[in-house]
Amino acid sequence: MPCPMHRCRSIYTGKVKVVMWKGGSVKMAKVEDLGEVVSADLLIVGGGIGGLVAAIKAKEECPDVDVLIVEKQTVGYAGKAPKTGGFVCFSGPNDDIDKFMEWHVTKVGAYLEDQEMLERYCRESLGCFEKLSEWGVTLAKNAEGKVAIMKSWLAPHNWSMTTISLDMMLPLRAKARKMGVRMLNKIQIVKLLTFDNRVVGAVGFSIVDGKFYIFKAKATLLANGACSYKVKRFWMSAAGEGIAAAYWAGAEMRNAEYGNLYAHIVAKDLDSTIGGMYAAEQVVNALGESLVKKYVPEPGPWGYPVHPTFSLGWEKEVREGRGPIYADLTIPRSEREATRETVVSGRTMLPKSAEFYAKQEEKIKKYWQPTSTTRIELELYYHGEQSCIKVDHNMQTTLPGLFAIGDASYAGSATAGATPAPPGITQGCGLGFAIVSAMWSGPPAARYASEAPEPEVDYEQVKQFKNEIFAPIKRSGGVPVDEIIADIQDVVVPMKINMRRHERGLKEGLFEIERIKRKLPNLWARDLHYLMKCHEAKAMAICAEMMFKAALMRTESRGWHYREDYPERDDKNWLKWIIVKKENETMKLYTEDVPIHKYRYKPQ
Repeated sequence: MPCPMHRCRSIYTGKVKVVMWKGGSVKMAKVEDLGEVVSADLLIVGGGIGGLVAAIKAKEECPDVDVLIVEKQTVGYAGKAPKTGGFVCFSGPNDDIDKFMEWHVTKVGAYLEDQEMLERYCRESLGCFEKLSEWGVTLAKNAEGKVAIMKSWLAPHNWSMTTISLDMMLPLRAKARKMGVRMLNKIQIVKLLTFDNRVVGAVGFSIVDGKFYIFKAKATLLANGACSYKVKRFWMSAAGEGIAAAYWAGAEMRNAEYGNLYAHIVAKDLDSTIGGMYAAEQVVNALGESLVKKYVPEPGPWGYPVHPTFSLGWEKEVREGRGPIYADLTIPRSEREATRETVVSGRTMLPKSAEFYAKQEEKIKKYWQPTSTTRIELELYYHGEQSCIKVDHNMQTTLPGLFAIGDASYAGSATAGATPAPPGITQGCGLGFAIVSAMWSGPPAARYASEAPEPEVDYEQVKQFKNEIFAPIKRSGGVPVDEIIADIQDVVVPMKINMRRHERGLKEGLFEIERIKRKLPNLWARDLHYLMKCHEAKAMAICAEMMFKAALMRTESRGWHYREDYPERDDKNWLKWIIVKKENETMKLYTEDVPIHKYRYKPQ
């Protein structure tokens, strides 16, 4: 028979909730009563290439450390890696790192780089890719059996690329399993667990059967991607769940304003991972005028497919009535584009990649019939690529026990500076940074886990998170999640708001985001798939808020952040990183001086 509340009292001890009943009887409410408890020394959230490489490096460093990978999709098939162009970039044996760094700091990252991290990537990246080859991953090779090195078309000098097979993760998964790494699939991680200001694991649920999971871990590593707002199929489907989880747990963010990449020039309505891409030099307005000649202040390469001012010019042409934008195929491709074609042809050295791209081209020819052989209407893709978890040189966040790698923390590492990352350093560094940052993070994460005490789990926190996670599916009705996702995209995607930034537009965007956030408590999920999307939507909302608030705070133009009302770069007042942090349920923003005094390259 239920007992009235006045006849009992609760005492919280951390692991369990002790319920003292009148008369002296005791009932122990255990964390195990809330869901399936799974323990590990090192919990890796994300089973893409970064998560797998980090797991392998952790086991190499500390073989006895128990490593568990939890993935929303399937370990070995998840993430961007099998959906990319298959490029990785690096400083080759004959490249001049000093010249490359000077170009990148002055022309791409605009002095917001952590120049020590950038130099470390330059010096260590090729060795990391050679290590992958030793582990069984197929890379393009030359006649001597060494990694084939091709010059990058996205840097003016002193930078190299190679290609990597699209089945790259399968040998890594096999190696990780052989080393004893455990793997769980189809589980969405939603919140991080904390105790005494330390991350002690995470909670989530199976998207197949709805089982609630409580993961206890001495160390946790986020490898589950950036926030790209699920705009296009391409590879921009990440929803920022790791970023949001880190923010909610109290970790600092850095460079959140750099999540507004518009970079691939593609044929209109051709939803393809490859094909239908055109060179910036071929892009013209409806009058036949070249956008590069009108808007780009200096010749390429620019470090990414298009220059920021090119994207701004595209928006202006359409807004002022000189659209649509076309590819004029009578304009010959530049020498730079010829170099690109040479590098792209390197894919044919790799059988799996060649097979995939051949099928893609076959589908394009079958289902896409351009109306002209000389002029193709174009779109400029919104990628987003917000990757703002702040990390140190070991990829550790500002919260003890929490690490973050790859697209979750690329911009937050400040390796790339004032640009969305990826592409960050140059195209090919998205995949490259995932691999390299995983190599950097695995050993320190393993050492931390081997030395950390057993994690204490807060029963009330777990109970609260469980209630929040399943609330949308327990409702009989409410706000459809697809409506929320579309509303968020309507705020972050328009170039007139998020590329041509202005105080007025940013405030309007924040007003809309606040309106969207007020709807979140009433989200409704009709099944587990839509429950997963509910938590993606919540993550995207918080990522959009921090991006717009940071963009509003930065009253200058620098790199990919352009303020129409502050069009000049302001080195006197804005050689600073913007830091975003949750404090008492409020989003707070601060600045941190870039330690330019200790770096080699400084503004003139």
